[in-house]
Amino acid sequence: MSRDVLEKLLYDLSTSRQNREAFAADADKYLARYRLSAGEKALVRDYDVRALADLGVNTMLTWGFWLQAGRRNPDYIRAMQGRAMQGRAVQNRNSATPTEGAPS
Repeated sequence: MSRDVLEKLLYDLSTSRQNREAFAADADKYLARYRLSAGEKALVRDYDVRALADLGVNTMLTWGFWLQAGRRNPDYIRAMQGRAMQGRAVQNRNSATPTEGAPS
């Protein structure tokens, strides 16, 4: 995991119009500048802000990255809650099952 590199990438995009334009024109070519795994590059290309945050990337950087792409705040909030809400649903289902040896 390259959290520091991911944060540098998002910072670079947030501080330079030239970088944003290069990313928009050819994301793969732009992302080749950074030492990231193919999976990490896919997270950035796909604007998977929840997964980026799950890797420890600062959420102010993911938020700025989202907004600079012309995306809306309510959609960012939904994206950030999506996986967390799914995780809670699984956790709730698992905690609702009886424990071994307990009467059902």
